[in-house]
Amino acid sequence: MKKLSIYFQVVIALLFINLIHKIVREIPGSMNLTAEGMIGILFTTGMAGILAISIILLLLGKKQGLLLGMIPAVWAMLQWIVVHVIRGYPDQNGIWWYPIFPIIQGALIIYFSVLAMKNE
Repeated sequence: MKKLSIYFQVVIALLFINLIHKIVREIPGSMNLTAEGMIGILFTTGMAGILAISIILLLLGKKQGLLLGMIPAVWAMLQWIVVHVIRGYPDQNGIWWYPIFPIIQGALIIYFSVLAMKNE
């Protein structure tokens, strides 16, 4: 196996951080939603699956992992609007600024994925 470029390594690390965030916080948090609980669990688990597949593709040196990884990155940036603003669910920690973390994760994934596409 050839050595992975630093660009792929950065994207893999960011995708891994977002995957852990989904597993540790978002999937258990979606179980607490009332009417949309099952939809939230399925959708969040699906995004976690896309992240895992993207990581595997990048580890294999496939550029398709960059494009695939941008799907959950965009969702991470928009999810708080759907869940907290449109649906009206308060943040599970009660901290108003907590959505900043997934927004930054999504923005960094997109930025470094674009950078990797340009340099690979």
